[in-house]
Amino acid sequence: MLDTYDSYPSWRKFQPYFPEDWRINEQNAPEEYYWKWRDFDVHIDHYKTINKPKNFKLILLHGGGGNGRLLSPVAVFFNRLGYECIAPDLPGFGLTKIHKPNSYYTWIDLVNDLIDSELEKSNMPIVLSGISLGGMLAYQVACLNKKVSGLIVTSLADTRKKSVQMGLARNKLFGAVSPLLLSKLSVLTDDLKIPIKWTTKMWAMANNSNFVNDLMGDKVGSGSWVFLKFFRTLFEASPEIEPENFDLCPLLFLQPEKDYIIPWSMSKPFYDALSCPKSLVFLENCGHIPLEEPGTDQMINSVVEFLEEL
Repeated sequence: MLDTYDSYPSWRKFQPYFPEDWRINEQNAPEEYYWKWRDFDVHIDHYKTINKPKNFKLILLHGGGGNGRLLSPVAVFFNRLGYECIAPDLPGFGLTKIHKPNSYYTWIDLVNDLIDSELEKSNMPIVLSGISLGGMLAYQVACLNKKVSGLIVTSLADTRKKSVQMGLARNKLFGAVSPLLLSKLSVLTDDLKIPIKWTTKMWAMANNSNFVNDLMGDKVGSGSWVFLKFFRTLFEASPEIEPENFDLCPLLFLQPEKDYIIPWSMSKPFYDALSCPKSLVFLENCGHIPLEEPGTDQMINSVVEFLEEL
């Protein structure tokens, strides 16, 4: 019997931290189901539209330490605007279980195939929305799939770069040593599992320290363990198209002003190099998970404008 989020109460503890009209309730709760993909049973939260659905479907992508259910405030927000939303739990997080060391390339392939699967169902154009490391994931998938109509991201951290690896790491020693060791000793390290909180600045996941404490207790999210193979492949992954040659679809970049995990300086070089139509909005007072005013209002206004112009 496959799990549902009814068996994991942690996500309910998160709801009070979200803006009131971005919370899950009985009327807007997602439909949960599993999509069989390769050897994985991929858990999906599906937020359907009832009245006058808009002409785009959004696929929401979490980063490391997240899961699809953590993106519920974003999904509820989009859904209230009339957009159908799909929020998968990527392998190793949420309710999508793994039984052997997983690779970041698996995430790319999964989202690529999920786009094709959703297009077969309705032929409704797809917009990818990536939060945290999900931003670069969205970009990499768009390069590969070429059927993405738009990108909405909160970061574009190029994890191939030493400066990004150092910036993402929990401390300078981990950032300096781990990529090299994981590459040189992959035969020994790929199968090892460590708590994700050992790897990055989990204290900066949100501006609210109580929210951060609750996040760290989420055993299918920020409190989970990760195979080192995932990090090795994350540091190695190159997009099919470098940013200076990317012109496949427009991109909206939403930069939380107080993001101390992936600050603007980390994403700026990649963003500046993009050749596609692009726009940048700084979300005032928002942390890595953007929940604070007036940034949330700025996010609403910019997303509405972006989607209506696609």
